[in-house]
Amino acid sequence: MPSTGPLAATISAAATRRTVRAVLDGGAVRSLCQPIASLSTGDVLGYEALSRPEAPAPLDNPQEFLAAASACNLLEQVDHSWRVAAVSRFGPVIAHDQMLFLNCTPSALTSGLLSPSSFQALVRRHGLQPERVVLEITEEQAIEDFAQMRRVVGAFRACGFLFAIDDAGAGASSLQSIVELRPDFIKLDRWLARDIEFDRGRRSMVEAICTFARQVGARVIAEGIETREQLTAFIELGADYGQGYFLGRPAPLPAPAASEARLAIHRANRLRRAAPVVTRVGDLVTITPTVTAATPGSRLMEHFTHNRHLEAVVVLDGRRVEGIVTRGRIFERLSGQFGLPLNGKRPASELCAPATCVDASASPRTAALAALERAAPFQQDPVVVLDGDTLAGIVRVHELLQAVLAEEVAEARNLNPLTGLPGNQRIREHLEHLRDDPAGWYLLYADLDQFKHFNDAFGFAHGDTAILALSRILVDAATAASRDAFVGHVGGDDFIVAVHAEDLETFRAACQRALARPGWFDPEGKLPPETRLTASIAGCPFERVAALSYEDLAATIARAKRLVKRSGGDGFDIFDDLGLPLDGAAEAA
Repeated sequence: MPSTGPLAATISAAATRRTVRAVLDGGAVRSLCQPIASLSTGDVLGYEALSRPEAPAPLDNPQEFLAAASACNLLEQVDHSWRVAAVSRFGPVIAHDQMLFLNCTPSALTSGLLSPSSFQALVRRHGLQPERVVLEITEEQAIEDFAQMRRVVGAFRACGFLFAIDDAGAGASSLQSIVELRPDFIKLDRWLARDIEFDRGRRSMVEAICTFARQVGARVIAEGIETREQLTAFIELGADYGQGYFLGRPAPLPAPAASEARLAIHRANRLRRAAPVVTRVGDLVTITPTVTAATPGSRLMEHFTHNRHLEAVVVLDGRRVEGIVTRGRIFERLSGQFGLPLNGKRPASELCAPATCVDASASPRTAALAALERAAPFQQDPVVVLDGDTLAGIVRVHELLQAVLAEEVAEARNLNPLTGLPGNQRIREHLEHLRDDPAGWYLLYADLDQFKHFNDAFGFAHGDTAILALSRILVDAATAASRDAFVGHVGGDDFIVAVHAEDLETFRAACQRALARPGWFDPEGKLPPETRLTASIAGCPFERVAALSYEDLAATIARAKRLVKRSGGDGFDIFDDLGLPLDGAAEAA
């Protein structure tokens, strides 16, 4: 029977301490790394270093080992040794444009064991610049003194290091850390990933944190992503980066994000880009502090000194906007030998610049024009947004220009007004792009059989409904593709599709299933039940016709479509051997 009581506990504690000390002294730790990938491109931002102690169970579990190290008053030493091991292991092997994320307890920062200058020298010795090292402040310990922590974090920032707050959303302490320390990255706790695809509470919290992060200039990393559905949800909610088994498991050497995850990221973003562009400037606002018109310049200076992310404050006289004070302008006025004595007591109403105010319902284009019409010294000042008579916030000029650019890009796509699909100009551009590497791509032509007869018999409204229905079938089939399939609307009932060979059969099956449904062209059931309408799709390997001019290419693919119609229509045929004369191909068909 195992021994129990105080003596056994003492022996157990001594054995645990010996194990912890042996691992610490012998450097018995395995360093692994897990990718953190962009949720807009799938590219790897960097890697989190993960340490695995080589110790007997249960101390081979990192959390158990760290708890034991804390009980033995060795947590700071273990934490530091693991960080040094990770830097020496991964510093020489990660790409020059990627980052290394290192876990760091609050006490490791404040104890002095990890000093900014010595750590700066260490990372440089192993091939890293401090700007590529992110210190993740973990939640093993609560931060007792935030004023002290801000000073320590400031010293590390001065040496170039970046910071992340880990486990955001897990409790009040992590949220306080975000507000107090203003990290460069906010890592969402992995519990938020569970059921994120349908749990409205979790989704609301993630969306709120992402919105807050944008306002303070931080980027959000979603942890614990294990499924495609979780990945898609975080993309929809605005997370910047992701980490988890679906993107990549911990490994001894850096590796790219999993190919399945990259495809899922591209597909989710393709759907997201299809969403409407911002149409009102109120959707772009950032909340900013306000001061009264009587606030002295010295107090304004404190606002900006204590908050390095603050760009501007709005000066109010009651509810009326008096003006705006920007970081650059206040530092210019109050810095130097005589700046504070001359301007420290002057009221904000005398130190502010005139504010450019627009209503929240105005378009980004209108707001951008108002901003750019200002005198040169004020053109980069944020625009103040009002919701009626109430201050809604500010919008940075570059955000306005980005919104205007997005609107212009959407217009430049030459979208067909009926289907919203790219028109002839965009089709031509896409095909020209494919000419650079046509291998593996198939070009398809789709249209409705005997459409003129249908249109004449039932009218333009039903004709447009049928065209729209066919467009949706093609788009739905293309969206299921693993590669970026393209659907364009030539005009009338004619469509061009570019799909990769890997997805051709999937695309074919999806189209045929949809076109086999009775009344697919009449979703509201307004036509007589016996009404029938079919569609034909024909194609060929793009590589066979890539050298043709755009006009000859269009004519060739249109003739291939007519071959399908000769056999009665309602077909989906691919003509691989275009070396045959088309009449011969027709005989073969």
